[in-house]
Amino acid sequence: MILVFWTFLLCPALVHAQSDSLSLTLSQAEQQFVQKNFVLLAQKYNVNVAEAAKEQAKLWYNPNLFVETNLYNGYSGKLLPYGRNSDLYNPTSSVINVQVQQIVSLVKLRSKLVQLAETNISLQQSAFQDLMRNIRFQMAQSFGNLATNQQKLTMLQLQGQQLASLLEAFRAQLKLGVIAPYEVTRLELEQKNWESDLTDLHAQISQDEATLRTLLSINGSTYIIPVIETNNAKTVVPLNDLVSQALSQRPDLQLADQQVTYNQRNFTYQKALATPNLTLGADYQHVGGPFPNYVGVQALIDLPIRNKNQGNIQAARWGIDQSKESRNAVGIQVEQEVVNAYQQYSQATQLQAKITPEYLQSIQDISKNATEDYTRRVIDLVSFIDKIRAYKDAQLMLIDSSNRLYQAQQQLNYVTNSKVF
Repeated sequence: MILVFWTFLLCPALVHAQSDSLSLTLSQAEQQFVQKNFVLLAQKYNVNVAEAAKEQAKLWYNPNLFVETNLYNGYSGKLLPYGRNSDLYNPTSSVINVQVQQIVSLVKLRSKLVQLAETNISLQQSAFQDLMRNIRFQMAQSFGNLATNQQKLTMLQLQGQQLASLLEAFRAQLKLGVIAPYEVTRLELEQKNWESDLTDLHAQISQDEATLRTLLSINGSTYIIPVIETNNAKTVVPLNDLVSQALSQRPDLQLADQQVTYNQRNFTYQKALATPNLTLGADYQHVGGPFPNYVGVQALIDLPIRNKNQGNIQAARWGIDQSKESRNAVGIQVEQEVVNAYQQYSQATQLQAKITPEYLQSIQDISKNATEDYTRRVIDLVSFIDKIRAYKDAQLMLIDSSNRLYQAQQQLNYVTNSKVF
């Protein structure tokens, strides 16, 4: 019997060797997505729109110019009867009426509208920061999952190579009549299972790559190779400090606070709208007035008898109460997200701490002992395959354990909106 050593080593060289590949660290990926992500760029325009709205709110009302003249004079029978006429009382003279009007706010309405626009800018900026936080977390998750699945792919590729070698050796032994046919059939079945696992893994890797290419705005089918940087161990600050950090830095909470401010200023603005604007003006009439070359002044104001903007004022008042309740809900959500993330990190750390050098050595011994025992016919083929599967599951567990710790660290960064790790 040919002795085959079945060892699964994580060898990066076995992952895709494509020419159109791109190696990225997480920090490099973050820098690229900030500069190129189309969703972020589109959201940033909302800030520009809000700033333009503020500039618009600063502008004064335009004055109004009114000019009127007679098109036809019935006494003279002329169209547009213009010309010199020293007799202003002559009915054949042309009539000219000129008025200039300017709207004046009695309650500094423009300044209140500017304050409302300034708050809207802050709202859009917080919305932009929150979107960036969410996309960054999505990218970090996909980054870690892709790195994990590529490690699994490396292991499965090596397993496939060794399985093919073992199967070739068994077929040679079968021709010599040394082993039974069912042993070859059993290995062929194991190879089919391997092919199915490999297909599923390739599909997951393709999905992770598509997600990253979308987030990083990379065209085509570039194969992304995540480079996991060494994460120096850090002492995590106490839970209460993490909660305080999140409450001070989370953009969604800032957005909720600013929404309360916006509604308060909107309430002030709506109350101001109850006071009507005053329109001041002057007019000049050449003929057609009570006497020639008439000059007068004007004042116009709506009488707030029925419409005092009371409906919009009431809606704005309810908007304040609503936004306060929403802010309280966001505050509780932020706190609980930090608590949950902290617990997940603690559990992942505890699990990782249980992976000792002795445990790692015992995993390596499973494969070696299984091959030696089967070669010496100490165990049968079924037991041999069971041990090999146990070794594969243990290796997958090690990879998943590292990814679980990585994802827990990214979750803490996400919920606190800071670089805890």
